[in-house]
Amino acid sequence: MGPRGTPIKYKFSVTGVRLALYGFGNVGRALARMLLATRAPFNVTALTTKSHGAVVDANGIDLDTILAGTDLPLRALPPVAVLPADVLVEVTPLDPLTGEPALGHIRDALRAGMHVVTANKGPIARAYRELDGLATKHDRMVRFEATLADCLPVFTLRRSALPLAKISAIRGIVSSTNNHILSAAAAGIPFEDALADAQRLGIAEADPRNDLEGHDAAAKATILANVLMDADLVPEDVSREPIDERAATAARAAAENGGRVRPLIEITRRDGKVVASFGPRRLSPMDPLFAVDDFSMGLVFETDLAGRVVVQLHDPHVDQVAYAILTDLLEISGTMPRP
Repeated sequence: MGPRGTPIKYKFSVTGVRLALYGFGNVGRALARMLLATRAPFNVTALTTKSHGAVVDANGIDLDTILAGTDLPLRALPPVAVLPADVLVEVTPLDPLTGEPALGHIRDALRAGMHVVTANKGPIARAYRELDGLATKHDRMVRFEATLADCLPVFTLRRSALPLAKISAIRGIVSSTNNHILSAAAAGIPFEDALADAQRLGIAEADPRNDLEGHDAAAKATILANVLMDADLVPEDVSREPIDERAATAARAAAENGGRVRPLIEITRRDGKVVASFGPRRLSPMDPLFAVDDFSMGLVFETDLAGRVVVQLHDPHVDQVAYAILTDLLEISGTMPRP
């Protein structure tokens, strides 16, 4: 808000950047609503859904009509390379083992001369160096702020605030589901009830094993290690401990003695090698992550020049994922020539 509560009017540097939106679930729909609400300078010219078809219109798609639930007229989307788009926005469902089909979509888009924004962890965890090299080769950008922790500023923070700092270690909470379960357990709520609550709110998947067994956290730790610490890990390199009844019991016991148990990723450099782990860890009240509870997330970066840097995001929802995508789009749009 501006002086005396007046709304701030944003001015954008470009107009009419064309987007191909792959995926129209909760995140895709939230992004569409945000594009309409902010009047950001983007024009969705291609859209595909998993079960309701697809549509391509070089003049722009009426997002209000699509959000109203209208079926799309096509049943198959043309190849990425022929789409009338400047940026591919990839928000299809995650396959943590292969990164597909998102990985193929991103490769095709970069080779066709498009920029890419993705919320999909799989491709970045599995093929970050390849995709970064492909983007560089074609003088394009690939951005992925939403892959890690909704709109928690991580990669933008690195580029804007820590460009010369060397990151030696990272600790953090990057799983809303697991943090909610352990926070609830500390308050005496049964494990299954806390999980059901996260599923009801759409935070946890119907099949929660990807979160509880640490696969999601391992993918995120891999991204952090490879992008910020120049490692060369795959998710299987990350040691994992599950969030289960034993972890819930430990959380209750810690709470009785003034401590807390949090689902932490830990990334460090040992003897020149980056190692990463995930599991329930007990924290003291002096730890900067101690107060990050329920669905909130946070990261601690240990750096040489900036010292210890802590970022937190409290109680995020799907709109925060959409916002992270929008910020990536705005960064990319700033590199495009004016029409």
